[in-house]
Amino acid sequence: MSYHLILPFFPPEIQELLLDPTISDLMINGTTGVFAERNGVTVQVHLTTPYTNERLTAAIERVARILGQDLTTQNPILNTRLPDGSRVAVVGPPASINGVSLTIRKFNKWYTSDELVISGSIPEEVRDHVISFIMTRKNGIIAGGTGSGKTTLMKALLDHIPESERLCIIEQPAELKVSQPNAIRWEAVEAIPGQAAVTPSELLAAALRHRPDRIIMGEIRNEAGYDLLQAMNTGHGGTLSTIHAKSAWDALNRLSNLALSARPNLNHGFMRSETAEAIDFVLYCERAASGRRQVRELITVKGYIHEEQRFETDVIYRAPHTHAA
Repeated sequence: MSYHLILPFFPPEIQELLLDPTISDLMINGTTGVFAERNGVTVQVHLTTPYTNERLTAAIERVARILGQDLTTQNPILNTRLPDGSRVAVVGPPASINGVSLTIRKFNKWYTSDELVISGSIPEEVRDHVISFIMTRKNGIIAGGTGSGKTTLMKALLDHIPESERLCIIEQPAELKVSQPNAIRWEAVEAIPGQAAVTPSELLAAALRHRPDRIIMGEIRNEAGYDLLQAMNTGHGGTLSTIHAKSAWDALNRLSNLALSARPNLNHGFMRSETAEAIDFVLYCERAASGRRQVRELITVKGYIHEEQRFETDVIYRAPHTHAA
């Protein structure tokens, strides 16, 4: 299916924004404004021909149907992807007050790790450290906020995994493009009329029966954190995933808390110990106010100190704080 199939549903000015390769995120806030992110900076786009909420809603409903879903008042939230891998997030009425909210995160280009080094997104020595961890089958997570470059960084690092290895990639929605020929790509899906939900946890359980050399999880959410820790702690080395967090150290706490959401009867200290046993390194990246995406921290995990209730870590790299970052 061609990405261009959805264009006729939108006004010409919106079509131009969708096709603009300099835009990474397009945000339509109902009829109250259109915003676009270029080079990490979000700006408002002033349209010469305003559109009506009815036309916007009709366009998004038709796009949803092409993508195999329905946007209705009974099902007002839509999270899916376009044929090129771009993410589409929609909140419609009655939940969205000023008309349909539409956000498209476009994937215009994947970068190599060399390109990320040249751009200043990651220091070369940090990149080399992480590659050595990956090649020695260490388990790691890439942490950061929304739009911090986690997925881009993961893709660049996955390129260094030997093509002889078998990968099982689990995402929601699917977006990674890997070069390894022996890779199976699975996508967790929400329940919609006529289709049962397929959860990340169910796919993790299935992955163990498909003989993966590595399990790659696009993002750790909810109870899947527990299942991923169990997979890591039962011999599946070389696992890599991403998680929303505000620092490398916070990522470990957040992963433990997500795992506990699945097994609240377990002891907090025990789950944090399980996390420390499973995770070997954490890479943290963030997007500065200037729009620049940059790796800020790399830590290794040595264990969990029960008496002090804290993770024992070593800092491999921490970027200096500067106003220009």
